[in-house]
Order: sequence, then C-alpha cells, then structure tokens
Amino acid sequence: MGVRKRKVQANYLKVKEAFELLGAGFTELNESPSAQTTSKRYINQSSSSQSVTGYEWGTSFNTDQINSEKAIEFIREIGEMQKTGAETETEYLIVDLDKQGTAEGTFRARKFKVAIAVDSFDDNDGELGISGNFLGQSDPVEGTFTLISKEFAEEFTPKTV
Repeated sequence: MGVRKRKVQANYLKVKEAFELLGAGFTELNESPSAQTTSKRYINQSSSSQSVTGYEWGTSFNTDQINSEKAIEFIREIGEMQKTGAETETEYLIVDLDKQGTAEGTFRARKFKVAIAVDSFDDNDGELGISGNFLGQSDPVEGTFTLISKEFAEEFTPKTV
C-alpha cells in the first residue's frame, strides 16, 4: 500500500487545437475541488444537517517562464496583454497514468473547461515565473486520453486484469 505520487498525473492545456503537456517549467499544480455546502437545522434537532450543493473547482499554478513551452507562452500572453472573457478560456486535462484504459496507450482523464487567471509575474531570484489559477467553468467530463495522438474522448472503460 503506497501513496500516489504526483508524477502519476499528467496535466495538459489546450493551446490552439492541440493539448500541450504541463511539465517542464511547472513547479506547482494544486487541484482544489472547493466543495460548496449548505446546512439546515430542524426544530427537533440540536445539530444541523449538512450537504454538498456544488463545487467551485480550481487549480493553482506556479511556473517558470520557459519560452519554448507553448502552454507557458499562452498563459504568459494572457497576463501580459490582460486578456479577459473568451480569450482566457480553454480546456484543461488531468490524466491518471495509473488508470489504464482498454486500448494500449490510453488512460482515464478528466476534462475541465477553464478560464486562466494570471495573478503575478514573479521574480524568483532573478528568474521570471508566473502564478495564477485555472478557474473551473463547468462540471468535469470523464473520458479517455490517448498519449500518442494527444486526443481526448468522452467515456472511460478501465483495463481489467
């Protein structure tokens, strides 16, 4: 029994029409489901009944500004040009490399529609970085990601042993 390692999740950002790996340059990608809750206490109870009503999902990121990385260039341009609305929106994938699909080279993935919010351009001891958040815009879609073609398809069937 072991704890899952960060490297079993691959993250991709759609830049133009292709999914680009968020690897080199990224020092942090922290997923926060941020459950939204409600509570109600009935007259015959001392304690409240609580339930989850939705999520305000997001992922915070920190990255070095590596010019050769297309995803980082895309994010940097959003912040530098202070883009808003549809110009900040794209798709984001979280691929579980420890959950193989039935076809060779396929894995379980969750796709999110996101808006990219750039918070700061950091000076990391003389090297430039970027920090911000991917803000969820809808419910995640579970599917299958093919590593070689970098294609996402809805629905996932796990490989059985």
